[in-house]
Amino acid sequence: MNKKIVRVSLSFASAALLFSAFSLANIPSYSVDASSYTVSSVPTTIDLNDSTESDIRSYYSSLNSLSQNERQGTNLLKNLKPILKNGQKYFSYGSSATKAVWQSYEIIDRDWEKSPASAISGYNASTNIITGYKYGSSNSSVGTNPYIHALYVNRGVDNETKAWGNHQQDQWGINQEHIWPKSCGFDDDSKGVGARGDLMHLWAGNGRVNGINHNNYFYGYVDKNKSYDDAGSYASTLTGNLKGKSKTKGGTYTVFEPQDCDKGDIARACFYMVARYNYLSGSDADGIDAGNPNLEIVNELNWGPGSAYTSSATTKGQMGILQDLLEWNRIDPPDAWEIHRNNLLYKNFTNNRNPFIDYPEWAEFIWGKSEDGSYSSTVTGYANPSNDLINVFNDGDVPPSPDSSTTEVSSSSSTSEAPVTSSDTPTSSEVPPSSQSTPTSESGEQEQSFFEQHKLLIIIGVIVLVVAIVVILSIAGYRIKVSKRGKVKIKKKRK
Repeated sequence: MNKKIVRVSLSFASAALLFSAFSLANIPSYSVDASSYTVSSVPTTIDLNDSTESDIRSYYSSLNSLSQNERQGTNLLKNLKPILKNGQKYFSYGSSATKAVWQSYEIIDRDWEKSPASAISGYNASTNIITGYKYGSSNSSVGTNPYIHALYVNRGVDNETKAWGNHQQDQWGINQEHIWPKSCGFDDDSKGVGARGDLMHLWAGNGRVNGINHNNYFYGYVDKNKSYDDAGSYASTLTGNLKGKSKTKGGTYTVFEPQDCDKGDIARACFYMVARYNYLSGSDADGIDAGNPNLEIVNELNWGPGSAYTSSATTKGQMGILQDLLEWNRIDPPDAWEIHRNNLLYKNFTNNRNPFIDYPEWAEFIWGKSEDGSYSSTVTGYANPSNDLINVFNDGDVPPSPDSSTTEVSSSSSTSEAPVTSSDTPTSSEVPPSSQSTPTSESGEQEQSFFEQHKLLIIIGVIVLVVAIVVILSIAGYRIKVSKRGKVKIKKKRK
């Protein structure tokens, strides 16, 4: 055999292998090691004190050394991520691991007026700390079954929502409500840890509104000139939670508009999710998967909703409508209850904070400003943790939080589309939508996977590799034969 030919063939094959390896090298294939993030039990010593102004500013102090450009736009999101991720704790979310989440609602979502701290055994009024707290586990746990402040239930009514009440779709039933639906970027039941169990957006919410009205729809103003559904037609205590066509974007897509006093809370929870879960730096030691997704808020209504999906390094999980969420952040600024929830999470449960509750104006330093239906994507400033006002807007242009009790109710309100059914159970809150659509970027262009972007390179690499193998076998004295049944046989040639 000609040794020179063999060497050339081997070089050819090696080049083909390198080409194929290069083509496939950057395909994300990640797995989050959840052990450093999860905790197995809820705390029994609970600090009810809010963080001081100094503590809050210190938490974000690593931003101070960055340039102004790094403290605005998507750069600010990128640089908030390591702050929010550092030391963060989760409580596993899944069919057999949600008791801790339900138990946490006894504290973080507590109605402190109907179930005051003074009624808790082990509460020390002088330190504002609870020691030896005993959590409930069912509705029969009367002593540890407090009233809670559930999303979508009108304020100012005689609240009958309890932490261990029923978990059904009715007037006082509650679900674990993912404000950012898990089907929009982290829909993988095997990944119980991570975004699915992040209490910053996993709130107690009314089961009826969660399952029937919100489901997985994008957030936005509902066009009341078209047919819509008001949850108040089911129960008066749920008035103002609407499902209908988008007022902002028009068209046929359905959106969900929560009652006024929940609008800002929901917007800031969505903003948090994008700051905590993104891939803007182009790297993440934990990788990108359903536990640690790659999310963005878009000003489009482009999948409305489509089938459930999990994000990747190249395909982002999306939620919107951005300009409506930005306006909600202004018209419903953080109130004392939301601020206290943020502090309770930080000090006792998650060990991180929601920066958009601490500094609500930072949302406008990232995405621009929306007021009275007018939206500009031009950022309005840059984050300055040392000097920015806490819990309010620096410009002072913050109207009082709307009173949900004034929301207009129309007895004739209805929807022409059938409700999206939900299979909520006490351990789940969203239901994957039924129609299929491909998420798109904010510019409206469809995002592609690595395979789609480099398909031609991969195909060429595989062909070159196969040809190289055939050439080498032929030179070595072998022949390849394919039978009628499609079986491939390699035989030594006869001399």
